[in-house]
Amino acid sequence: MEQRKRIIIMGATSGLGRGVAERFMEAGWIVGVAGRNVQALNELKQKHQERVFTAVIDILSADAPERLHELISQTGGMDIYLHCSGILRADDESMPIEDEVLTAETNAVGFTRMVSAAYKYFEATKRPGRLVAISSIAGIRGLESLPAYSASKAYDSTLLEALRQRSRRDSLPLKIVDIKPGWTRTPLLNSGRKYLLEMESESVIRGIFKATLHARRSAIIGLRWKILTFFERIVPGWIYERIHLDLWK
Repeated sequence: MEQRKRIIIMGATSGLGRGVAERFMEAGWIVGVAGRNVQALNELKQKHQERVFTAVIDILSADAPERLHELISQTGGMDIYLHCSGILRADDESMPIEDEVLTAETNAVGFTRMVSAAYKYFEATKRPGRLVAISSIAGIRGLESLPAYSASKAYDSTLLEALRQRSRRDSLPLKIVDIKPGWTRTPLLNSGRKYLLEMESESVIRGIFKATLHARRSAIIGLRWKILTFFERIVPGWIYERIHLDLWK
């Protein structure tokens, strides 16, 4: 009998993370789900019973890597680590500086803490696996309306690239994948606004599920976003800084 695969999903209590977790459970995977929302974790446990293990983990806490390793032990190992934990505190230029700082702490510092812990697991066990993280198309270039958010997502992609280079150097049987969704209708977005090329969550969840399993290095979710980001990358800086793009209305 083939051994069932195991995935740990950080940030699985809402939005895209929860949707992807449900997908893996339906596909027969053993899923370790982590987040801060105890009620959401309990709901997942009650619904899926033997297919899910849960852990309350705050990625800003110094003991989060230890909690992750405890969850890995409960789950019986880890074939895939999927990082879905991130925040967008506000989406206008009037937000307090502390909200910008919290965005950076969560999306960069917390991201580093957990992705590094997952990498160390694969490094120590030499177990074939996949380390996957959701960054964002917002990290491709700086965004005037979302400076801390776009900068933090650029950081995430660079960290993943560096770890990919290290894993290749050390001949680890590890794929490191950067998934970049476009704007997606989840609780992360302002419900009173319509965003540029906004996508419904179900189609994005399907794309993330597929990319988590099969993408080699990176995946941009959404055909229109693939086209837009292609041109976004090649625009010279002196032109880009003169472009003022309304991200929502």
